Amino acid sequence: MKTRKNLALWRNALVLALAAAAVAFIGKTPALEAQGRSDLEERHQRLLPLFETNGVVFTDADETRGRLVVGVLDRRSEGQVRGRLRALGIDSQDVDVVETEPIVALATLRDRADVIVGGLQIRFSQYLCSLGFPAFRNGVRGFVTASHCSDSQGSVDGTTYYQPLDQVAKDFIGTEIADPPYVRGGKTCPKARKCRQSDANFSSEGLRAVTVGQIARTIALGSLEIDPDNPTYTIKGRDVAGMGATANKVGRTTGWTRGTVSGTCVNTGVTGSTIVLLCQTFVTSGGVIVQGGDSGSPVFGEPNSANEVKLLGGLWGGSQSGNQFVYSPIANIEADLGALDTD
Repeated sequence: MKTRKNLALWRNALVLALAAAAVAFIGKTPALEAQGRSDLEERHQRLLPLFETNGVVFTDADETRGRLVVGVLDRRSEGQVRGRLRALGIDSQDVDVVETEPIVALATLRDRADVIVGGLQIRFSQYLCSLGFPAFRNGVRGFVTASHCSDSQGSVDGTTYYQPLDQVAKDFIGTEIADPPYVRGGKTCPKARKCRQSDANFSSEGLRAVTVGQIARTIALGSLEIDPDNPTYTIKGRDVAGMGATANKVGRTTGWTRGTVSGTCVNTGVTGSTIVLLCQTFVTSGGVIVQGGDSGSPVFGEPNSANEVKLLGGLWGGSQSGNQFVYSPIANIEADLGALDTD
C-alpha cells in the first residue's frame, strides 16, 4: 500500500515537472519570439512623429537587443527627442538615442543630373557616351563630346542627345551643330585614309541648360558617385600635358581615373576604320582607366586645393586592356571646331 502511494506521488511529481518544462519550452518558441518582435516593431512605428523634430535622422527597432534606437545629428537634441517620446506614450528607458552622420541621397555619373556638367552619361540613338565639357562656340552655349558619339561621324547630322538615358523631351540636352568632315589626301594624311586633328563635335544645348566651366567630381578615384559636398571641378584655363605629366578624366563607365602621359603628338590609326587622328596624346596606368562608354570624357590636369583644374582635351579611345586612354588636346579640338570658351 505504501509502495503504491509512493509510486502515485512520484508520477504526480513527474507530470508537474514535465508540465513546467513544457511551459518553459513554449516560452522559447519562435511563435512567441515573433510576437515579441511584432510588439517591438509596433512601438517602432509609433516613433514616426519624431521626424517632425529637427535633427532626427532615423528610427530603428533593434531586434537583437529588444530596444528602440533613434539617430540624431546632434546629441544636444536628445532632451527634445525624449520629451517627444513621453508624449507618444513610449517609455524613454526603452530607447537609445545615438549621434549619427546625416544620410544624403547619392547620385552617380549615370543618374539624371539637375546640373549638366562634364563627365555625365549621355545617350544618342542606341549608344551611351560621356559628356565632354560645356562651352560657348560662336556665342552658342552647348557641349563637346566625341565625334564618333554621333549618328554619322564627321558630318553635321543633327544627332540629338539625352541625359542620362531616356529619349524623352524632359531629358533632351542638345543637338549636334558642328562636326567637320575627315579629310583625305594632302601632305598630312596617308593614302586611302581620312584624317582630322580631333575626334570631337559640338552640340547646342537643349531644354536643359548646361553649365559652362564645370566637370563632375566623384568621391574618389575609380568611383562613379558624385561627391555631394563638392560635386564639381571648376575649369580655370587650359594646359598642354608633357611627357610624364598626370592626366585625369571623368567618364560614365570608369568614373574618375588618371594616368601618366606616355606619348605626345602621336599620329593614331583607329582600328577597324580608315581614320587617322593626328597629334594625339596617350595616357597610361598600371590599372584600368578607360572602358567603353568613356568616349567624350573631359581630360584635365591635377586639381588644386580649390578643386580648380586646367582643361587638357577630350578622350575618345583607349586600349582593349583598359590601361591606356587617348585624347585629343584642346588645341586640336579648336583647330577642328573653332574657338571655344570653356571657363
